[in-house]
Amino acid sequence: MSQRELVHAVEANLTAFHVFLSEWPAIAIHRSGDRIWTVSRRRFSLCNVVLEARFDPGETDDSIDRALAPYREANVNVMWKLGPSTQPADLGDRLLQHGFVARPTLRGMALGLSSLEPTSLPPDVRVHEVTDSEALDLWRQAIARGFGWPEYGPRDVADNLDYFMKANVERPFIAYVALFGAEPVASSLVFFGAGVAGIYHVSTVPDRRGRGLGAAITRVPLIEARRRGYATAVLHATEMGYPVYRRLGFEEVCAVALRLRLGAS
Repeated sequence: MSQRELVHAVEANLTAFHVFLSEWPAIAIHRSGDRIWTVSRRRFSLCNVVLEARFDPGETDDSIDRALAPYREANVNVMWKLGPSTQPADLGDRLLQHGFVARPTLRGMALGLSSLEPTSLPPDVRVHEVTDSEALDLWRQAIARGFGWPEYGPRDVADNLDYFMKANVERPFIAYVALFGAEPVASSLVFFGAGVAGIYHVSTVPDRRGRGLGAAITRVPLIEARRRGYATAVLHATEMGYPVYRRLGFEEVCAVALRLRLGAS
């Protein structure tokens, strides 16, 4: 893939992931000429997301007010994701004037899977595919400790995935949990969409970091993606995760900025 195609794939996979998750009846998806957005009655921001906004520069503030209306009505947190296609260029700054706060910018990264090395797990650690509610609860515990989200965050995300695991539908994702004995210590998820494999929800619990778990729990879904015939993987790296992904061979191709607005307590 060319550099331009990789940049597009990073953003397109992210949008496809949120579009798929909105098939859960608790989330509604909407499309208009200037944005894609999901809204729910769930409080967590990942259930309420604005994507691919392209506003007329002269009408940006009015457009933001219009976009915020459903979230104000539902009184939920909302995450605005600003990728390479976002317009105008100063939209992130304009959002700060409408009650949003800046979250750390993510690095959009891509990896060709042809040269991926086999998985090597730390001693006494096993990675399991999440296929039932019991394993999903372990996965939820791992992300709760690994990300330090508010209590409702891991619950809302796990409830979303649980819907698809119980529904009689083909799932374009696989979640993984790493166990140290019976303790859930790391998590990941791969979503197949927009022609690439997107890696999400990579976490390691704080007291198990620095032992290769992050690389291992990322490499497992990458190997599965290659087995399925995918040539390219993409992800959105935090500053903590960036060195891990670089060692795996990922290259930075773009940025995804985040703006968060909290609903009333």
